[in-house]
Amino acid sequence: MEGHRIILNDFLVHIKGENITSILDAGSGRTSLSVIANSFSGTPIDAVVYPGDIRKINSVKEIAEHNENISVIEKDICGDTVIKAYDLIVAHLLLGEAAKFGNSFEDLLEKVITMKYKYLIIIDYLEDPAVNENDIMKMCEKYDLTVVRKSLVTNQEPQVWENFTGVHNFGYLIKRL
Repeated sequence: MEGHRIILNDFLVHIKGENITSILDAGSGRTSLSVIANSFSGTPIDAVVYPGDIRKINSVKEIAEHNENISVIEKDICGDTVIKAYDLIVAHLLLGEAAKFGNSFEDLLEKVITMKYKYLIIIDYLEDPAVNENDIMKMCEKYDLTVVRKSLVTNQEPQVWENFTGVHNFGYLIKRL
């Protein structure tokens, strides 16, 4: 099992007893949406994908067709305002993709961190040159957020991406006080 999936499952189990009534899967994909929907069946999920990102839209819509609680929304999280508050926001392998859509890691991180939520999960690859783990911690401090849990997992089989090989996944479970 991949490290990012292990971390996501661990964090979701950790908050399972909380009153989670609304979820935003920011930068949704097959893995994150499936895991979230299975962990919180019956809970409304807004699955946000970048407009026109066919590689993700089709797989997310396929999952949503079998689950009436999932709404697929095409939206640029950096460019569009997200007004709705959520109990849980998941940014699973999202931040490293900012540049693919003309945004910066820093801008996307600040946008996600400043949304309205009780809990935020951030998971990415430690080796991704577009992601800066220290900036995540600095942003949490800046906005007085509490890191409830953090994790680092070494993958048994590294995943090769366009500009890096992902060996380690890291994640943060963040709570707004």
